[in-house]
This record gives sequence, C-alpha cells and structure tokens, in this order.
Amino acid sequence: MSLRQVTASLAVAAALASGAAAQSRLPPGVDANAPAPAAATRAVAHFLDRERALAAALRERRRDAAAQMLAPEFEVRTAESLDAIAAPAWLDAQLRARPTSTVVRDLAVRELGDLAIVSFFLDGAAERGRGPSTLYVVDVWRQGDDRLVARYEARPARPVPAPSRPRGRE
Repeated sequence: MSLRQVTASLAVAAALASGAAAQSRLPPGVDANAPAPAAATRAVAHFLDRERALAAALRERRRDAAAQMLAPEFEVRTAESLDAIAAPAWLDAQLRARPTSTVVRDLAVRELGDLAIVSFFLDGAAERGRGPSTLYVVDVWRQGDDRLVARYEARPARPVPAPSRPRGRE
C-alpha cells in the first residue's frame, strides 16, 4: 500500500469518526438542538387519546368509565397537600366539581419498561370572575393493562402559554 493510499484511508476514517462523535448521545426527543417533530409519535397519540378520554368521562360525569381507567392502587398527589388522595376520594371530588371543558396540551411521553410517564398542561375554561386555569400534570400509566397508576398535579405560577400553531403534542 502506497503512502498516498494510507493517507487517504486515514482521512476517510477520521471523517467518519468525527461524524459519529458529533451525533447526540441523548435519547430521541430529548436533544434540545434537534428540531421539534412535526407529527406526534405513536406513544404521544395514544396517551393523548387516553388523557382526553379520562377528561371527557369526568366532564360527562361517567364515574364507571373513569374508574375503569384507574389502577386499583391509583393515587393523586398535589402541591397543595402532603397526603395522597385515593381513587374514590379523587373521583368524588372530580364529579362534585363544576364541569368545565379542558384542553390537554404540550403532552410528552417517556416509556420506561411497562410504565409510561406522561406530562402535559391541562387548561381549564375560564370561570366566572377568573381567568383560565392551568395545571401541570404528570401521569404514570401502566402499559400492560393501560391503566393510570398515579397522578401528580401542580398549578404553575406562570404557565407556559399555549402555542399559536400545532406542534404535534396537542
């Protein structure tokens, strides 16, 4: 092999190695430099449907439909309380509350084995004398039986405004 061939081979190897080193080592969907996907992933579409179905069941006062989506060990934790709220008490509170339309937006899904961690903003319609309300929600879904295991809620002080154009996570 001539010196020219060795030099050319080394140049090609260096170019390939530098391209591989420049690639992100973060999981898909986490790289901040990557452009946002234009369409929802399969997981985002699936859990967006599940979250909307749960919200609709609660808004329409269909207790049995909502309860079927909850795991037996389901509990809710909020920023306002140290205590967990069990499924029956949470359902009672949700069904007692005045029904309002809600919008699930900016949903993201992280799948970890049989669990899916789903985070999103839940925007409620404006109530009389108040502006619209926004909750930041993190739900833990068990994928094997497609049931909600836990919900964590917090009311952000300054919620991120809804995007003006769809981003595939609405």
